[in-house]
Amino acid sequence: MPKDPDAWPATAVEQTRSVQALLREFRFYKDPPDGRLGQATRAAIREYQGIAGLPVTGQPDKALFDSLKEMQELTRPKSKAGSN
Repeated sequence: MPKDPDAWPATAVEQTRSVQALLREFRFYKDPPDGRLGQATRAAIREYQGIAGLPVTGQPDKALFDSLKEMQELTRPKSKAGSN
C-alpha cells in the first residue's frame, strides 16, 4: 500500500525529513532534507512557528506539519475549470 504524502510520518527521522522538505519549499530551510534535527532545522522550525502563530519550540511536531501542509495547499496553483 503506497504511503499517503499528507500523513504524519511514523518515525522521528521521517517526521523531521518531511518537515525539512516543507520548510525548504517555503524557503525557511536551505539544506537538502536529511532527517537530522540540527541547529539549522531547529532555527527554521522556530522561525516558521513564530510567523504561523504556533508555540515556538523548535521541534518538529504534528501541529507544525499540519500547518505546513495547510500552507502548501493554500499556495498550490488552482486549476482552471473549463479552460481549453
